Amino acid sequence: MAQLNQRELDVLNILWKSEEPMTSTDIVNEMRGLTQSTVIAVLRKLLKDNLVEVCGVTHSGKVLSRTYRPTEASREVILNNFATDYANFRNVVSKSDICAAILHVDQSPEKMKAELEKLKDIIADYESKI
Repeated sequence: MAQLNQRELDVLNILWKSEEPMTSTDIVNEMRGLTQSTVIAVLRKLLKDNLVEVCGVTHSGKVLSRTYRPTEASREVILNNFATDYANFRNVVSKSDICAAILHVDQSPEKMKAELEKLKDIIADYESKI
């Protein structure tokens, strides 16, 4: 699996937050510190790794621009990177500590309840396998 650098994570995060495909200019406009040349280089690498896909072409001013969206593979890479990072600190931070910290991230009560139900199902599944 690909190991992502911070810029690649930034671009993927912007794309995952968007409900619509984005141009490189849209991505630059979403985050301070990103330049057009950096975003284009990152998108080129993410395309090569099949972590984003071109999903259309649109007019951006007087030029045509590709629009991009993340692939499901990018979600898997992010999850694997997260798990690898956790593995490096598992002697310091327990799984229950991680879950508690994640649950404290701001969420709506409805979303929190849905997440808790999913976690209960995951825990029940693991308990049945032990």
